Amino acid sequence: MNETITLRNSPKLDINLQKDMFEIVDQLTPKNNGSYTYGSLKSVQLNKGWLFSLLSYIPFFWTVPFEPGFRNRNHLHIKLAEKNLRIWLMGSDMNKAASLKQELNSKKV
Repeated sequence: MNETITLRNSPKLDINLQKDMFEIVDQLTPKNNGSYTYGSLKSVQLNKGWLFSLLSYIPFFWTVPFEPGFRNRNHLHIKLAEKNLRIWLMGSDMNKAASLKQELNSKKV
């Protein structure tokens, strides 16, 4: 099994799922790049920015202009045995990110 999930094209964000490990190619945050075994995987969380979550319940605020930095704080938080990764999802396909979260959580040992 070898599947590459492209979450974003520019800057590139790919997750390559292999039989015993997964590889991250993250041009936005190069320190996330690398290959990680499923055995070291503790959990994967999909976090949406607090402002986005709060404002989704208040339609009035969607008409107010916001600072661009606060609009998208969505990220994948991957906890590994040796470190934690935060993969920013600006411009990413959130449906694919949710599927990736489920896929990785199903593979943890």
